[in-house]
Amino acid sequence: MTSSAHAEIFAASTSPAVSETGGSYGQKGVDFQRYWAISRIIELASAEAPDFLILFESLQDVVEFDSPKTPTKARVYQLKMKGTGDWSWKSLTALPLGKARKKKNSDELTTPKEFLESPIGKLAATVAELTTIEGEGVFVSNLGSSADLKTGSVAGSVCFCKFSELSEELQNQIQPELAKLKKPVPLDTLHLHKTDLSLDDPDTHVTGKMSKYLAKEAPRNIGQCKSFSDSLFAVLSARGRKTDPPQDFDELVRTRGYSKSEFLGALELLRATPDQQALVNSWLARLQAEKMPIRDFTKLQLQLTRKLDDRLRSGVAPSGYAEDAVHTWVAKHPIDESVLQFIQNAETHLASQFPEVSRDELRAIILLEGVAECLNQI
Repeated sequence: MTSSAHAEIFAASTSPAVSETGGSYGQKGVDFQRYWAISRIIELASAEAPDFLILFESLQDVVEFDSPKTPTKARVYQLKMKGTGDWSWKSLTALPLGKARKKKNSDELTTPKEFLESPIGKLAATVAELTTIEGEGVFVSNLGSSADLKTGSVAGSVCFCKFSELSEELQNQIQPELAKLKKPVPLDTLHLHKTDLSLDDPDTHVTGKMSKYLAKEAPRNIGQCKSFSDSLFAVLSARGRKTDPPQDFDELVRTRGYSKSEFLGALELLRATPDQQALVNSWLARLQAEKMPIRDFTKLQLQLTRKLDDRLRSGVAPSGYAEDAVHTWVAKHPIDESVLQFIQNAETHLASQFPEVSRDELRAIILLEGVAECLNQI
């Protein structure tokens, strides 16, 4: 079963009729796919899925398997961005099929679009390639569809719907086309999904989702959710850029896949990385031991609390002219033995450049930058 499933996936991934090899998407569309994939990985991990494998730019934009070693189920995702307006049934399926018409001011005839040239046609054809594996197809977009449902509403009114929930008229239009494929594709294996992923700011959306996941799975490292999300985005982007045809299933998985074991491995590495908050606390303890005046120490603690809270809410480190100047100074003057002396030296050098920044805030910026510099060297 396993070898035949692997062979089937590999054959489908290299079939000219259905395979994806990068495509001519705009960068925003490519980023949308990657961020959506991260969101889906977080969902699978949060639901404690026994296993999973995500493939990029192979059968379709994204394909999700229930296992990299013994796959028995597959979900094929086609992801499309849309600026305005819902997806019409015609734009999704090319149905009902048009007739050839004369072009304007010409005797030439137009070539009507075929079902297999449509987004749903391509998606269904990919699902039909999977005969050993139980397959489903999901069309994902930031906007919904105006296709009618049996209930009298439209598909865009819900986040997820099966084609078996569409109106009888639409079902009657598509069923003959699905029956012509390599194998008949049942209506209840095709879906429309309106994602809540932000089109304007997917980075912040995914960072927030990752923050909630890490709050449960790695609470000490929640301050690193942005860097963890960024590293995952870089890995998935690299896998999605592979265009050289793989030689076998193992190479396909290695070059274009991302598994649960990889994600959990990255999570373990994150847990093993010292958390910024833990290091800040150790530096504060050192300042107490070095007899920093209690009034200055208390004000510094308050500034640090505000800045760390802001970072947790936004998922990104604060930036500005003062932060940039401190970063440059710390890179050239790393901490030695005394935290207090380190802060005093930086303050002496930088305070006159930023009279609008209070001494307490500047000390907090210096301490955080010093901690960050130490983390970067680990």
